[in-house]
Amino acid sequence: MIKENTIEGYFNLAEPSDLGDTHHSGSWSKDHLDPTNTWGNGMCFVYYNRNCSFKLKQEIWQKYTSKIIKLSDMELLTNDTPFTNAKVKQALHQKWFAENNENIRLANNNRARMRRAKQKEVA
Repeated sequence: MIKENTIEGYFNLAEPSDLGDTHHSGSWSKDHLDPTNTWGNGMCFVYYNRNCSFKLKQEIWQKYTSKIIKLSDMELLTNDTPFTNAKVKQALHQKWFAENNENIRLANNNRARMRRAKQKEVA
């Protein structure tokens, strides 16, 4: 049994499908403005988790369909958990982006294989 005093238990990392519940959600933030005005509203999208929040460093990345989100792409805004910022950031990355990153990686690799095969046919 995973306990609340571990980061895995605290963020329920074993259950990826709870995104969007009361502990895992997101919304536009008037407190964090987007200087590039990516969405036309001047605000950044902020992800909220249990006692912490973060955003992506570049708001335009929200629109990218083939970008793999890395830990360095995330900016931790608040951390009111008993864990270090590094551990929280790693847990949030796993919770929010790990599954989608894997799907993007596979799709990117497949596209690259197809491109290389096509180039090989032409050559």
